[in-house]
Amino acid sequence: MALTATLVPGAAVAADPAIPDLIELVNGNSVYRANLLGFSEDQSWTVDGVETLFSDLYFLNLAGNPRPRFLRLEDLQPVAFSQPTSDRLSASFLTLGGNLSFSLESVLLGGGSDSYAATRQDRVTLTNTSGTALPVSLVKYIDYDLQFDDILDDDTGFFENNLFTQTDPSKARATLAVDQTPTAVQVSPYRPILAQLYNTARPIQNSPGPLVNQDVTAGLQFDRILAPGESVVFQFLMTVQGQTETKAVPEPGTAFALTVAAAGLALLSRRR
Repeated sequence: MALTATLVPGAAVAADPAIPDLIELVNGNSVYRANLLGFSEDQSWTVDGVETLFSDLYFLNLAGNPRPRFLRLEDLQPVAFSQPTSDRLSASFLTLGGNLSFSLESVLLGGGSDSYAATRQDRVTLTNTSGTALPVSLVKYIDYDLQFDDILDDDTGFFENNLFTQTDPSKARATLAVDQTPTAVQVSPYRPILAQLYNTARPIQNSPGPLVNQDVTAGLQFDRILAPGESVVFQFLMTVQGQTETKAVPEPGTAFALTVAAAGLALLSRRR
């Protein structure tokens, strides 16, 4: 599949850049493609050539938001984008009122060939750039499609101890770990969560599962009140593996990726 407006790794974009329609991260046995701004049918995360992901999105809600729904990154003003290496990207945005900064750093770590295992970590920073306290809600949405056996199976998912876990009958496994406790977690089929995020400003409903034998998705909501100039940082660690006993063998391409992976894997081990 051809990429649209992909930036050359190592090239940085000046202020107010055009974000590529589709970015691509590559490392080891893993390729991650996504539209950072919103939903795309072209989003994917292949591990040893097998699809593992349908969509992975961020949503925001601010006090005084005039829109009757959560904001997506496509609603914000791009400030910067860079892809210094093939397995790492960074991007930053401002809300149209200029009162909140959203920045994202993402690193992909593929496993060894035929390990059917890979890891990706996102670091999200929210900064209040206004002169008054700002209530803000961040939602991390994940929709894994575990197809390591090349069959669409009904999955099981649940959230516990800051770790979302999804498995299917083939023993494929995916997780999403976070370093902060969410205000609410909704584990459900995709329609109820996306209806809330795309059509209303109604918050995530706290229903952490388990959800059994369904098309499982998860939404994690974090509510914060940021003082003027205050920042909050969220670390999200996503892993996929073909069988529950499979161990990832990271092959990081950069020193930054190695540092992030060590910190992320330590986080995940603490949450299990």
